[in-house]
Amino acid sequence: MYAAAAASGGHPSSAGPRPAPKQAQQQPGTDPKPQWRQPHPDRKPHRYRPTTKHAEEHVYVLTLRLSDSLHGTLNALRTKYFPPERLKVPAHLTLFHALPHSEMDAIVGTAQEVAGQTPPFEVTTGRAFKLGKAGVAISPEQGTEEGAAVHAALRERWSDFLSKQDAKGFKAHWTVMNKVEDEEKVDAAFREVQDWTRERGASGQADGLVLWRYNHGQWEFERDFAFSAGRR
Repeated sequence: MYAAAAASGGHPSSAGPRPAPKQAQQQPGTDPKPQWRQPHPDRKPHRYRPTTKHAEEHVYVLTLRLSDSLHGTLNALRTKYFPPERLKVPAHLTLFHALPHSEMDAIVGTAQEVAGQTPPFEVTTGRAFKLGKAGVAISPEQGTEEGAAVHAALRERWSDFLSKQDAKGFKAHWTVMNKVEDEEKVDAAFREVQDWTRERGASGQADGLVLWRYNHGQWEFERDFAFSAGRR
């Protein structure tokens, strides 16, 4: 999430797919059939695979669904700094990276339940930080407690099949640059992004969850779940 991460103006309230803007501005949940290339889960190290007894036909990623006021700004930063040949996925806040297809009934049921008990909450950008020597990311500031609570509620129910990576705590962030070998370029981007977070930043709402499916190296929208507690 971003990403876990995968993108309707204002504060949308519907769980259904929304009209999709241009591909570079999409986030999970806006288009019923978007596809984004990612490494196939079978090629990932064991710690990134679900702890199920058999190999999974598909795995899924779960992200927070964000309002366009926030998502569009972060996606523009990602588009600006990410290597074009690697820019395959929109900006996102990821909750879980590899949910197993064999547990889909439990995944959907629990996601619906937790989303129904969660009200939309404010999310703002926090500090910028480096991803080693090759990347730049931004952590959320406001919204981290609410995001962690959602993550913990889901993690408790899914503990039997989560990967080692997903069994850890909530550490979501927006990656705006990654896998860049030129350290001077990374340093320059970090300074610019750091100045932006200090002087401007961005805010919006998390209003739901989005489930994506890995399909032979592609990331496909599956469905989303609206945060609906307190709504009438």
